[in-house]
Amino acid sequence: MNHVIGPMVMLIGVGAAITAVVLAIALEAPAFLALLVPAVLALGGGAFILWGAHRSRLRIDGRGFSWCGFVGREQSVRWEQLHQLLPPPPDATRTAAIAQLRDGDRVEVRALWESATSPASLLGGSDHSEAQNALLAAHRAWLAERR
Repeated sequence: MNHVIGPMVMLIGVGAAITAVVLAIALEAPAFLALLVPAVLALGGGAFILWGAHRSRLRIDGRGFSWCGFVGREQSVRWEQLHQLLPPPPDATRTAAIAQLRDGDRVEVRALWESATSPASLLGGSDHSEAQNALLAAHRAWLAERR
C-alpha cells in the first residue's frame, strides 16, 4: 500500500508546486510562492514513505532469512541458529512470527511494517499468514536437505 501512497503524496507536492508558481506568475502575487513550503514537505514525506516501503521486507534464502522494518536495522537468522518457528501471540498484530533459537532466545520477526495505529492493527485484522507460510516452507526445505 505504501508503494502507492508515497508516489501519490509526491504527486500532490508536485501539483502544489506547479499551482504556486502558476498563481504567483498569473496573479503577479509572489505570496503564492509560500505554497512551495508544503509542496516541498509533501515531496519529502512521499519520498520517505516510498523509501520505507522499499526497505520493509522479508528475504528468505538457503542460508536463513532476514527482515527489516520501516525503520531500524536489518536483522537476520541463519537456519543453523533456528530451533523452531512459533506463531505470534494474538495481541502481537505487527509480528509475523517468533523465531525460537537453539540458545533459547526468542526473536520477533516483524517483516511487514504496519503502524501501531493502522486500522488493521487496532482491529486485530492483520494477516501475516503468507510470510508465516513462506518461513515454514523454507525451514522445512532446509531441514529436508540436512537429512
